Amino acid sequence: MENIFQTQNPVLAAFHREADDIQAYMILPLTLEDPASLTYRLSDLNVYLARLSDIMSRSKAIRDFEKNNFVAQNEEKINKMTATASNRLISTHLYEYSAAYDRFETMYHTLEVLVKTLITQISFIKSQMNLV
Repeated sequence: MENIFQTQNPVLAAFHREADDIQAYMILPLTLEDPASLTYRLSDLNVYLARLSDIMSRSKAIRDFEKNNFVAQNEEKINKMTATASNRLISTHLYEYSAAYDRFETMYHTLEVLVKTLITQISFIKSQMNLV
């Protein structure tokens, strides 16, 4: 698969590498035969949720910092533009930062769903074991 998240920013690049690892783990199939493995997976997913939360906050801070720098360096030019044009200029400059944040946020919400689903599956298996 092509890497559309290439960046020259070393911090964002490290975040993307970690997100790639998390994504690879997220798509691993479940083994429902071993309830203990499900609890280990749930634990891992919770760690990834915490990590993604940190990555999101840091990537948002980087984006905000980059935006403030760009606006400060281009203030004269931006002040001569309409609000729509200046917002487009700023958004274009921040594209890779916004795309990174959007990726991490989407992954975070997907992980939340996976955790809830896994809890449901564990509860179902547990109830089935009690019936036997």
